[in-house]
Amino acid sequence: MSFAARWRIGALLLWLVLACLLPGILGVAVLFAREYRNGRAQLERDLMATARAMAQAVDSQLLRARTVGEVLATSGALNRKDLEGFHRRAREVIATTKVGMNVVLSDETGQQIVNTLREYGEPLPRHGHPGIVRRVFETAQPVVSEIYIGGVLRKPVVSIDVPVIFDAKVAYVLSVGLSPYDFNAILVAQNFPAGWVSTIFDQTGTIVARTPAPEDFVGQKGTAEYIQRISEFPEGVMETVTRDGIPMLSAWSRSSVTGWSIGIGIPRRILEHDLMHTMVWLASGLVTLLGVGLSLAWIAGRTIAASVRALTEPAVALGKGQTVPIPDVGIEESAEVACALRQAGELLAERSAALVAANRELEQLARVDTLTGLQNRQSANERLRMEFLRLKRSGHPYAVLFMDVDWFKAVNDTYGHEAGDQVLRHMATVLTSALRETDFVARYGGEEFLALLSETSADGALRIAEVVRRTVADQPFPVVGQVTVSIGVAIALGEDQDEEAAVRRADTALYQAKEDGRNAVRSR
Repeated sequence: MSFAARWRIGALLLWLVLACLLPGILGVAVLFAREYRNGRAQLERDLMATARAMAQAVDSQLLRARTVGEVLATSGALNRKDLEGFHRRAREVIATTKVGMNVVLSDETGQQIVNTLREYGEPLPRHGHPGIVRRVFETAQPVVSEIYIGGVLRKPVVSIDVPVIFDAKVAYVLSVGLSPYDFNAILVAQNFPAGWVSTIFDQTGTIVARTPAPEDFVGQKGTAEYIQRISEFPEGVMETVTRDGIPMLSAWSRSSVTGWSIGIGIPRRILEHDLMHTMVWLASGLVTLLGVGLSLAWIAGRTIAASVRALTEPAVALGKGQTVPIPDVGIEESAEVACALRQAGELLAERSAALVAANRELEQLARVDTLTGLQNRQSANERLRMEFLRLKRSGHPYAVLFMDVDWFKAVNDTYGHEAGDQVLRHMATVLTSALRETDFVARYGGEEFLALLSETSADGALRIAEVVRRTVADQPFPVVGQVTVSIGVAIALGEDQDEEAAVRRADTALYQAKEDGRNAVRSR
């Protein structure tokens, strides 16, 4: 009698357990691989987004310094060649704006003439980067330097160098110096986890700031591989090794404005530690699932899936820049991720608002004369261009009033420059009140003011100029008493080649008013 093969209950249970376990192990392995890839991809995206935001913060720092430099480059003290007064003014601006550590004025040879780190008149060395000085003199354009050793401090510095232009020629180079510590604050503010490395590179790939241990790396080049990659691509992620031999997963973002770049690196040992931690957690979960049975596994799977799916809406909201809601999830880790998503959304919104406010402030600084509160020469040139184009397009006339305070040098020589500043501020108030609300008035430089009268004929412009002249002459001024003004009037013509033609005629008329004894209105 033959007997068919019989299975023992223990063996059947063993094979049943193995049959249940094997698909579970395979399924978990596939899910783990997929989640690891997705998590790695998300981490890389987050790193690049953070690097991009930090690059914008670096750009904002550099552009604020450039704006301060351009504002100082139009200082009335420089126009008067009052270098000691400019030294005082530059120190005040540095102390008020908290932008940069010093201001340097250099001539074409690179010799420093003014340095706010030293008292005026003390001997000064040459500019720490003569090549930058030559470049500004050759191009008449602002330059953001790479990091170099400063001429006075003999320490690493970065400078934003802008031209100081007299009579359409570069007379000096004005440099606003920044310390690597100014940029290190941007890195420290990110509060990255311990072991992470964040670095700021200048346009040559030289390290400007780094956490940790900035003192050991500032002024050194990044690795050749890293410099090549950031020069080829504006942003990305790569596996690399730092200068101190640490394998890293690094993300970078290079600014299209300044050419500077931000690098953020996570040591591979930290990534591998997280991976091993996840694998241990998964193995423990499998043992637990075997102990409590397939039913609990099914319930747990549904709970996990629901918690993960609940994060979809917050993630989409974050991508759209909206407020991220916290979903009601049954897993603490998912709730923490949801809170982190909301915090990230709030942080991004705050940074965007701060960047908009900073850009608005920079634009205002670039257009307003800090002494009088009037629009400055740059703003006046833009308005002239707009009125000229409107004249060409529609034929509507406009007038230019070029005004100069009479005997202003005598005011400064007799009463001092502070009294001169009071005269200019009061002059701005008088001009604003004497002109029409639709008229545009700006401080054009030194004691010169320029007004644009839209939709105004030659006779109307002369009447308005005479009202301005009388109002100024009748108005008591602080300290000095009576002040007069000479005014040149010109009407923009359709045959003018550019907006400067009317200004030149007004300037010629102003010269004639001065020749005729001042306190007069003349037209061309």
